[in-house]
Amino acid sequence: MSARNGSVPSAPRALLAIAAGSLSGWLVAGDAAAQARPRDAQAEAVLNEALGTDYLETRFDQAERKLRAAIDACGEAGCSPAVKARLLVALGSVLAQGRKELGDARDAFADALRVDPSAKLDPGLATPEVAFAFEQARVAVGVGAPRAGASDAPAAAGAPAAAGARLQIAPPPEQRVRTPVPLFVEVPADLLPSVKQVTVWYLPPGEDEYRPLVMKKLRGQAFGINVPCAAVEKEGTLRYHVAAVDADGAILASAGARDAPLSTEIKARIAGAPPRWPGFAPPATCAAPERQGPRQCIDDRQCNRGLTCAGGACVARAPAKAAPEVLRSWVSLTFSPDVALLSGKDVCTFASQQRDNFVCLRGDGSRYDGTPTPGVADDINLGFALATLRVALAYDRLLLDNLTVGGRVGFAVGGTTDGGASFLPLHLEARAQYFLTARPFERIGVRPFALAAVGVAQVDADVDVEVLEDAGACGADPLDIASPCTRPGRSGTTEPRQQTLSATKQAGQAFASVGAGVAYAPLEGVSLNLALRAGLTFPAVTAVLSPEVGLSLGF
Repeated sequence: MSARNGSVPSAPRALLAIAAGSLSGWLVAGDAAAQARPRDAQAEAVLNEALGTDYLETRFDQAERKLRAAIDACGEAGCSPAVKARLLVALGSVLAQGRKELGDARDAFADALRVDPSAKLDPGLATPEVAFAFEQARVAVGVGAPRAGASDAPAAAGAPAAAGARLQIAPPPEQRVRTPVPLFVEVPADLLPSVKQVTVWYLPPGEDEYRPLVMKKLRGQAFGINVPCAAVEKEGTLRYHVAAVDADGAILASAGARDAPLSTEIKARIAGAPPRWPGFAPPATCAAPERQGPRQCIDDRQCNRGLTCAGGACVARAPAKAAPEVLRSWVSLTFSPDVALLSGKDVCTFASQQRDNFVCLRGDGSRYDGTPTPGVADDINLGFALATLRVALAYDRLLLDNLTVGGRVGFAVGGTTDGGASFLPLHLEARAQYFLTARPFERIGVRPFALAAVGVAQVDADVDVEVLEDAGACGADPLDIASPCTRPGRSGTTEPRQQTLSATKQAGQAFASVGAGVAYAPLEGVSLNLALRAGLTFPAVTAVLSPEVGLSLGF
């Protein structure tokens, strides 16, 4: 058996008080016929302290530790079998009742029965859990004959009642709130002489820990108890199970179990007659809780300095909680393609290339300087075109709970440099981000935000444009669209009469944008970011949309 660490559940005080009266006699009881061993006196002293003090004061960890130390000190022959068995039975009782570890309790009881087959439970400690574990140990070791009617099949794990005999009980189907629930059971006549105690374990509505009540002997085979008002102060389901044990703590009969309890519905109103014990009047409804006194305040203005209004009373103001530490510095790597909104008319004329920041290139990459026919093709209909691509390294600082400011530096690719054009690949940006939830950096999860940014960048977007050379300028037949040009242009190149040019709009080199996005933090210090910016470039004005994806690390 190995010790277990963990939280210690509180034993019901009422049960411990019942056990206290019988502990002293059991602790000093011994096997008079057994010859004393060298460590018997020390073991008896530990037994008295562990159960007579630690157990009754619900210090179950200390009781378990002392009992295990005493068992180890006994070894194989240091203590008499009766004394060592009582140590093991005490350890099993602490594990089953105080620690709710029924498996370990069963092992301790089995060890006790192997050392001394006549080992017994203390009746004052024989709760349904303790008795259940002890019965399992008896079956495992093969000590004691099964009682008549008892099932050989083991009970479900965790069920405190494992007896085959049934207690006769008619659970009340319903009861009013703040009214005791009368429970009445009858023990089978053949078991009655052996019954030492009948206990009901009940679970009030909305709670998760069963409480014990020892039932009172009534007349004949009957036992009864009222589940008190404190357990039925609100509507819900009252659950309970009942067990009768003998002087050795063995379960003789039961009704319900922890994993299949009996139940009574607690309601504001009930349809039938109020439940009662047979031959007794129904229990009276408990006194209503005291009404709340007159209010002292409505808000903090009615309270003295240092007090606050809570529930209509002036109470001491709770100390302000220190703000949790958050990561305020974030570095990011971002990737962003630019999508430009373009339109234009006569975009590849010499004047348009000079005035409107268009660069028109022939198929060989040289600059087009011909003369398009006015009003024929050479136009860009309004629409979006993929432009430059950007990679940037960013730093943002959290200034307020939900406001960051920072900067980005990076480079852009995809600009036009052929035909004598120039492109600025540098990207510089100052940005502010406002997060839309309160204190978003204090927790992981989704962080939506809005943003505003200004900076330096050039956006180049190109589309294909069809041109038809002006017949008069290039020496072609004006009546035949298929006639070739015969006269060279400004650069000395004779243009094809019809050709497709690559027209690039060079926008920038400054910009301003706004946008929105969402950051998702799967864990502290890591954030995945998605955003969409909409902005304008100037002095060469173009509308630009920029979706953005990035990874941020905080420190």
